[in-house]
Amino acid sequence: MATANLVSIADLTNDEIEEIFDLADASDKLRSKKVVHGKIMATLFYEPSTRTRLSFESSMQRLGGTVISCSDMQASSAAKGESVADTAKVVSSYADVLVVRHYWDGAVQAVAEHADVQVINAGDGGHEHPSQTLCDLYTLRKEKGELKGLNVVICGDLKNGRTIHSLVYALARFGANVVTLAANGMELPHYVLERLEREFQYTLAPVAGDDLSAVVTETDAFYLTPKQPHQLALFTALDSTIQTRITSLVSGLRYDAFYMTRKQKERMTNSAAAGDYPTIGSKFLREQRFKDTVVMHPLPRVDELSPELDKDRRGIYFKQAAYGVPIRMALLHFLFEKGRRARISKTAKSSVLFESPHPIGPHCPNLKCITVNEPGSTRLRFELQSEGPAGALILRCLYCDHRFKVQLVGQATSKKYCAYDIALADNIARWLKNGELAIFDSIKQAEELGYGPYKSGPRRAIMDEAEVDSAIQQISAQILGDCDDPDRLLIVGVKTNGSMIAQRIASHLERAQKRKFELAELETYGAGEDLRRVFPVDPELGPIQLRDRSIILVDDVIHTGRTVKTALSIIFRSGRPQSVRLAVLIDRGHRQIPVKPNYVGKHIPTADHERVRVHLRELEPDGKDTVLVYSIINPSENRS
Repeated sequence: MATANLVSIADLTNDEIEEIFDLADASDKLRSKKVVHGKIMATLFYEPSTRTRLSFESSMQRLGGTVISCSDMQASSAAKGESVADTAKVVSSYADVLVVRHYWDGAVQAVAEHADVQVINAGDGGHEHPSQTLCDLYTLRKEKGELKGLNVVICGDLKNGRTIHSLVYALARFGANVVTLAANGMELPHYVLERLEREFQYTLAPVAGDDLSAVVTETDAFYLTPKQPHQLALFTALDSTIQTRITSLVSGLRYDAFYMTRKQKERMTNSAAAGDYPTIGSKFLREQRFKDTVVMHPLPRVDELSPELDKDRRGIYFKQAAYGVPIRMALLHFLFEKGRRARISKTAKSSVLFESPHPIGPHCPNLKCITVNEPGSTRLRFELQSEGPAGALILRCLYCDHRFKVQLVGQATSKKYCAYDIALADNIARWLKNGELAIFDSIKQAEELGYGPYKSGPRRAIMDEAEVDSAIQQISAQILGDCDDPDRLLIVGVKTNGSMIAQRIASHLERAQKRKFELAELETYGAGEDLRRVFPVDPELGPIQLRDRSIILVDDVIHTGRTVKTALSIIFRSGRPQSVRLAVLIDRGHRQIPVKPNYVGKHIPTADHERVRVHLRELEPDGKDTVLVYSIINPSENRS
């Protein structure tokens, strides 16, 4: 039987959340029950806290339990270098439940793996804050009667706000509609949006921020709903028909709640922390259409909420904070009463898990993940996901939820490796089942473990250096011919090859126009900035502005269109451009998703078993450009 922990909001079913709400409604009666009498709670806070720590401690004491506390872990053995794992093992022998806040994403999952008692996540980096989400949902239900069908606007720093990530997952599960209104450069992380789409069938479309100008002055919003799916990410321009559809979607929309968050400066660089930030103030109070819209905030606030709201009945954030006690009383009662039982979610049942057969293997790219910062307290474990019949192989970190593409795979028995390809799907499934699947971050890593390469089929060069240069010049000339306003042009390359080609295109345009063009790089599966400037790196420039820009999206090869779809989703959630045009060096055809490139260097119809690989001089040891076509040889037939 497994200990029931609350590390993620996904650890609770909807029925269990409703049960906790019922217990919170009867919190006065919980004191008379003996569930926590004689129990001890330890609070371990590696980051500052007022409401979360005090409300947990107050809840435990009101239930008749006792509390031991490390309110400042810098005054504990952690300051001497004690690991999360060792702290969990030691303190779990002193207490019956651990409430943990940490600055690293996924750290509470590591604590739960090493503790012998129940663990509650009180906020882990920018990842999740599930007990705050219980409080938020409870507040909404108290104020609005039910959660299903509510329209909730989430404002501010949606990238770094852990309360937001847990909240949008929970709102999706209960059938609420979510409007996100992010500060520029602080949009919802792509891995959060992917999870919303994958698990809850939520999709997105940009909505003009002007519709909410009475509340904030920021640029764009996105409307997420499971009932009216939008395929805007499949289009490379915002035509009038689509724009009319979007406008009608939000006209007359009832806003039930605004959930405001502060700028999470402690998780930002100085440049990211700069710039305007949305606020709610007196204009909101005067708007008739917001007369029944409540304003929430997880607190502490800085200057994003006007003090005028404090006296208005719609400002319920102090009431929201007060609900923290009955909710956490109910949560503790629930976990102690039903703490020893196995609860496996539907997601966990269907998950395909991967753990490397070697002590080194793939690493989470999220630099704030506990696996990166304290590998001795974690295991390199991932969920293996496939992006459709002709898509990428994706690893999801089981600690911080970040996802990244698999580039190199190998078989532990034969000690051979090769680049991942969908043609190897049957082999990979067999290797995984037999515990022989190895995944590598780099060729160097594979070779350090004694692996050698599998052979590929015969290769033929279809473009040499002169032909690649000629194709990029041709694309650049076409882009320039279509460019009405160079001031609005933004060139965005898909990392890595697409980014290199984008830089070459920018160089051609700069020589022709005698001026600099703004250049950005987009990472479809990364853990840092999804969209960032390439150069010059000037901290004063701030986040990239996308609104009303003419964007050229650049990649090396288009085949199924899935990478382009992901890239377009990132662009559209980061702002509302005037248009997006696609430039690719190679178009292979076989499109699964209806995206048509505007600029193509070369059309190369290929068979399904053939692969196209673009080698660029900036990335190759020989410093030469080559485009190769080759066939995959099944590793089961490949003995050398």
